[in-house]
Amino acid sequence: MSAPYPWLAAAWQRLLATRGRPAQALLLAGPRGVGKGALAQAWARALLCEAPLPDGAACGGCPACHWFDSGTHPDFRLLTLQEKTGKDGETRMAVAIEVEQAREAVDFVQLSTYRAGFRVVLVSPADSLNLAAANALLKVLEEPPLNTVFVLVSDQPRRLLPTIRSRCTRLDLGLPATEIAMQWLAGQQLEDAATLLALSGGAPLDALNWAGGAELDERRSVLEGLARPGQLDPVTLGERWKAVKPQTWHAVVYKWLGDLLAVKLQGSVQFNRDFSDVLTRLGAQADLGKLLALARMQANEGRVLAHPLNRAVQLQAWLIRYRHLFD
Repeated sequence: MSAPYPWLAAAWQRLLATRGRPAQALLLAGPRGVGKGALAQAWARALLCEAPLPDGAACGGCPACHWFDSGTHPDFRLLTLQEKTGKDGETRMAVAIEVEQAREAVDFVQLSTYRAGFRVVLVSPADSLNLAAANALLKVLEEPPLNTVFVLVSDQPRRLLPTIRSRCTRLDLGLPATEIAMQWLAGQQLEDAATLLALSGGAPLDALNWAGGAELDERRSVLEGLARPGQLDPVTLGERWKAVKPQTWHAVVYKWLGDLLAVKLQGSVQFNRDFSDVLTRLGAQADLGKLLALARMQANEGRVLAHPLNRAVQLQAWLIRYRHLFD
């Protein structure tokens, strides 16, 4: 079995070389959209395979591989964000991996393995562990049971407890070379791949996600509004844009502010290259101090996207601050 994506080939070979004695706690760290989750799944599958290939990869044909592919392997557990139903009856994705999930994983690794091989716990995204959950896992990471492997996947490893990071063997996965990413995107028949790859900060899977969702239209609507700050009506646009998912809004405006900063500091547009002319003009006009303050505020908002605040009012306040960048 080859690496899940061509730019992960070297990392995949490093993992396969350790299959005989794998790290009991592995941290796969790197930017979003480079395939860390897929690599973690492939590694778990390889560890659980009962007839591995000569290089250590999963065979794909043994019972263990079939169970893993169907999500029923008895020696595998996935800790991830779960859907929760609120008091209003609406189902939302949880914002954290909670302590009950972590305790279930701890109980799981205390049992005997079903197949007398490895047992794997995959935690993704590991930086979503709340403090209680992280502390519950920490206890078992200090002394993992025999033949137990923890695989943690994180876009923001600094958010993990230092004590957890110190107990993990870390494998960093960077952005692929532009040529490799473009070649892969061409194979996915993606239109305007160069623009989408730039918008995604060089992360090819994010570029593909942009192309396949409604967020691309929402992005253009938002940026066309931000491109005309003098004509911007915070009340009207706040009401209109409150339907945009907070995660989409954050990604769009944070990169817009990043491009404005780059231009202001004599750099070039990195993300929104289809708006280069507008950004070049606005970046020269923006007040640097106000722009830095707004960018800092937006960065902090990225940590609390699931807040209960009135979305329209929050957007209106943000848009007023944005408009004053160009006073």
